Amino acid sequence: MNKLLSLLLVLLFCCTTTAQISPVCSYKRFLAGNQPYLEVYTEVYANSLQLNKIDSTTFSYGTQITQLLKDQKNQIIDFKKFTIEEKINTNENSLLNNILDLQRFKINNGIYSIELQINDLNDSSSKETFNQEFLIDFSSNEIELSDIELLDSYFKTSETNTTTKSGFSLIPLVNNYYSPEFNKIAYYFEIYNPNSSETDYVLTQSIRIQETAEIAGQFNKLKKINLKPTHPIINSFNINNLPTGNYYVLIQLRDHNNELIVEKKVNFQRTNIKSPLAANQLNAVNFSNTFCSQLPKDSLTEFIQCLAPIASPFELNIIDKKATSMDDTAKRKFFYSFWYNQNNIEPQKAWEDYKIQVKRIDQLFGTKIRRGYQTDRGRVYLKYGAPNNLIDRPNEPSTYPYQIWHYYRLGRFNNKRFIFYLPDLVTNDYLILHSDVPGEIRNDNWNAALNSRNSTKSNLDDPNQGSRDHWGNNSSILFNNP
Repeated sequence: MNKLLSLLLVLLFCCTTTAQISPVCSYKRFLAGNQPYLEVYTEVYANSLQLNKIDSTTFSYGTQITQLLKDQKNQIIDFKKFTIEEKINTNENSLLNNILDLQRFKINNGIYSIELQINDLNDSSSKETFNQEFLIDFSSNEIELSDIELLDSYFKTSETNTTTKSGFSLIPLVNNYYSPEFNKIAYYFEIYNPNSSETDYVLTQSIRIQETAEIAGQFNKLKKINLKPTHPIINSFNINNLPTGNYYVLIQLRDHNNELIVEKKVNFQRTNIKSPLAANQLNAVNFSNTFCSQLPKDSLTEFIQCLAPIASPFELNIIDKKATSMDDTAKRKFFYSFWYNQNNIEPQKAWEDYKIQVKRIDQLFGTKIRRGYQTDRGRVYLKYGAPNNLIDRPNEPSTYPYQIWHYYRLGRFNNKRFIFYLPDLVTNDYLILHSDVPGEIRNDNWNAALNSRNSTKSNLDDPNQGSRDHWGNNSSILFNNP
């Protein structure tokens, strides 16, 4: 059984443990006076880079980036080539931080392409390229909008550097995916060349559903503004209750007659498992002629209970306290509401995709008394997906069997880890011992618990909490730098 499980784990995670460099790239277009310029953003996931050992405690990692700006005839008109290198010290418990880079190119109106060549400094075979054609077409006398730059964070500053614009330091969000850890979407754009005779411009900012172009609920802002020659705008929406789906931020500028002058949009994708759902809201739900009306009655409770790993606190309260007592109709209403919130376009497909994952987790992590989704590893997998790297230590001296799951990125967080261990030594039910993911179990003395198999009991006067160094014990090193 253990050999079969190990084989399944290898098959499941092998595609996520490659050492191939993993970058994300994007660009935005702006004006400085009458001069257009291009901003190029690159983020390289740190744990897709090879580590170079400098000494027993110090490692380096980095990337070499070549950027080629080409005209319509494919002639290189500008280029940059540079190296970014970082170091970590294992004695300081430092973490691997992603490499984030922003470069600017002055450029005139025309059709161009930008080509990026991104190489791992410590592995010549690990490289990626990015190539994108784009148009620069700013007017010198008509009102224009810059591109919309999505932001990871921003703050006021008096400094001037590559990340600053209009008195703000803007940290770009290179990826346009908003996982459940994000509670807001923030962005920056500029308005150029206002008509001096027009004072009552109306600016509208909204989040719209890609498939229907409708405003997504209350995500709409409108205000009158007086424009400067270059007018910067920073805005954010709280997206805690924005359901899973594909959206875009739409910026529209209108005159005093409400005639549209110019507009711009940027697409993004949202995954949300936090939207509240109260039991008393189910009366208004109509599930007739949906997939929920065809679900087998004897499976409804099990189907609802397997949603626990991805449910919001409100939904989880219903699942834990009312799932078994609700009547058949209420169960179907709850189930349909849950998946409509997950995907309001294709709720049935969302359920069917999840059901496949539940069956897979049952094979991997289920025991004789617990379904896979009820186990700690099953819950984490269903909530966060497969880890990018899995370290399995079933026979390390002096420790209980343990696994370290490492995620390069979880929403806005980088380099997050879970450690599971098997204190009963018999079953396949590994328990979560510690994680640095916000909201998950945190146990600063996890190493003592892991080593308690052969270590003395904890002593309040012992700074090591009873956890001594043992021959072959690598848990701390592997957790801090998996």
